[in-house]
Amino acid sequence: MKDIEFIYLNQRDVIATGVDMAVAIDAVEDAFRHHMAGKTILPFKTVVDLGEIERGRGNAMPGYVGGDYEALGIKWIAGFPQNPRKNGLPRATGFFILNDSWTGVPLSVMDCTWLSALRTGAVTGAGAKVLARQDSESVAIIGAGVQGRTQLEALMVALPGIRTVRAFDINMETSKKFAVDMSEQFGIDVTAVDSAKEAVVDADIVVTVTVANEPIVKDAWLKPGSYFSAVGSYQEEEFEAVINSDLIVVDDTETVLHRGTPVIALMLNNNMITRDRVLDFGDLLTGVKPGRTSDEQRVFFSPIGMGIHDICLCHKVYLAAKEKGIGTRLQLFGT
Repeated sequence: MKDIEFIYLNQRDVIATGVDMAVAIDAVEDAFRHHMAGKTILPFKTVVDLGEIERGRGNAMPGYVGGDYEALGIKWIAGFPQNPRKNGLPRATGFFILNDSWTGVPLSVMDCTWLSALRTGAVTGAGAKVLARQDSESVAIIGAGVQGRTQLEALMVALPGIRTVRAFDINMETSKKFAVDMSEQFGIDVTAVDSAKEAVVDADIVVTVTVANEPIVKDAWLKPGSYFSAVGSYQEEEFEAVINSDLIVVDDTETVLHRGTPVIALMLNNNMITRDRVLDFGDLLTGVKPGRTSDEQRVFFSPIGMGIHDICLCHKVYLAAKEKGIGTRLQLFGT
């Protein structure tokens, strides 16, 4: 029996494939479309919670995407918020295993630390193309770490008319560095501000990407027509900020309810909002249901993350690596 070879891609290899935010947004949209067409299998995320704030957690996200991809895989990613400060390590580290869906053999094992941040930003970007006002110019970023950077990158791809960004982080030095780096990268006005309120008031787009365990954003700060993407701890906003939104959107309602902790799940389980108010993004992307119908509507988007997003993106990375001869070929059995 011949051995099975697969491609190992470290983070440098992954970046060298040239897969960028535009590709990531395409991958996310593909995942939603395949999901709506019934060409995916999406098991629920498995969480090994060691205390998310005090220590950390591991997430296992398996899935299958047929159609144009015919791949199955699993992301195993560990998020330990204290790592950067205490250990000099990234907050999140992860691997993705990609398998052929007909033989089951592994095609690639790759670092997905950077890809996961890219994909998380891409979901907000895909959402912005459908849910944000297309003339949006101002952005509030709450949480100026790695995820904050990919969130802004995705918004710049989705809405090239963005002109100003106000960033707030509990660490002011982080906010300042974010402002300097992002101003240079995108050639726009990015400012570090002293409070979440200063960032959010009058912003066309609001993104929260923190590990906060209590509300940061108040309903009164959000203006008509705004697009609010909550992608951090899912508990970063007042309940009223959700209740008073004209559209409440998630990536997949059943996934959110299974997870239990996102603000939408908490509100549904406590009868603060009704199930009919919560829309799945795939329905809006594919036109099954109407999305934004007025420039005055406030939209609240709370994506929890779906393993099929990672499958589509990592499959694109694998194909690019194979075409360009990038990565290390390894034997599974070593025979």
